[in-house]
Amino acid sequence: MNQLRLSPGQVLVDRYEIIRFHAAGGMQEVYYAYDRTLDRHIAVKTPKAGVKDRRFRRGAEMGARVNHPNIAATLDYFEDDSFTFMVEEFISGRDLGDRLANDYLFLDPYLAAHVSHHIAKALHEAHKVGICHRDLKPSNIMTSIDASMESIKLTDFGIAKLAEAEIAAEMELFAEDESTLLSSNTLLGAVPYMAPECWDDWKKAGMPMDVWALGCVIYHLLAGVPPFGTGRMAIKNVTLYQVGKYSIAQPTWFGKHPDTGELERNVWELLISCLAIEPDERPTAEEVMRSFNSLTYATGARRVGRITRYPINYQGGGTATAGFIAEDGVSEDKFFHVSNFYGSVSPSVGQKVCFSSYPGVPSPRSSPILLLR
Repeated sequence: MNQLRLSPGQVLVDRYEIIRFHAAGGMQEVYYAYDRTLDRHIAVKTPKAGVKDRRFRRGAEMGARVNHPNIAATLDYFEDDSFTFMVEEFISGRDLGDRLANDYLFLDPYLAAHVSHHIAKALHEAHKVGICHRDLKPSNIMTSIDASMESIKLTDFGIAKLAEAEIAAEMELFAEDESTLLSSNTLLGAVPYMAPECWDDWKKAGMPMDVWALGCVIYHLLAGVPPFGTGRMAIKNVTLYQVGKYSIAQPTWFGKHPDTGELERNVWELLISCLAIEPDERPTAEEVMRSFNSLTYATGARRVGRITRYPINYQGGGTATAGFIAEDGVSEDKFFHVSNFYGSVSPSVGQKVCFSSYPGVPSPRSSPILLLR
């Protein structure tokens, strides 16, 4: 790791005490800190050493204009000739990209609808006051650490503003030298969610680019991978998609679960509408949000456990496509049926899953059951 700009115990402007380094992205360092004045823990974000920070102020001003439960609140900003930092609400959780890479193979329709709905709410709130995020991707979406991902917050409007300039410059270099893509974490991370008009003129691309990115994120939730792949492959596939030579395949598990068939179709139609080639043919963030408002999906608390029995063997002979799950720290096993199991492979003993549970006789029942990594 490169030398960090801040150290534990350091106090900024006689108010914000740095407790520890928290995380880093392509453009920023994030620290867990304590606000001595208001007795609360907060996040301090500062551009990495060497990053031009003149856009940081504009990003902070934009972030401060949005007040919504699904957007990380911007609380303060400071700059002088030598240093710049922003103070944000500290979100105790992990980003969506991390969750997809380490916890979930993909999300079942209920959980995917829940996450997507809240992202759409955040995006609508930003667009309503004239703010385009311009770098919407899973790593800029924070989630609570629970299996239900109950809390969803869009973050990094300020860093997105910094990234905008870097991406624009690097896209110009990419036109001359394709190796630029692999040498830039910022550009490489943005490409799988980047609308086609961005490649024509990044600076003129507007709010529809956020809607395209949302469509890509929704697909990533359902399929476990971005719709067009990553890196150079994503650029190639979007180009082919523009001329009708690339089709976006539905997840392999679609159509196998009677309980969620209609929800699958509705969410699929919505994400495909977000991926319209022409920006003016995409729905607005408000329209996406209202479409999710009209959907019915379960939001029961998720638990984590492992499959202990599958299939069930009857004493008199024969088996049933059903089994039991042992919840972590709970003695009573929960019953499930295979029709409610969402996984890339069939159920088997020992698999780690998250699930919702409700009372049943003779055993509590579970639905849905989502295979975890």
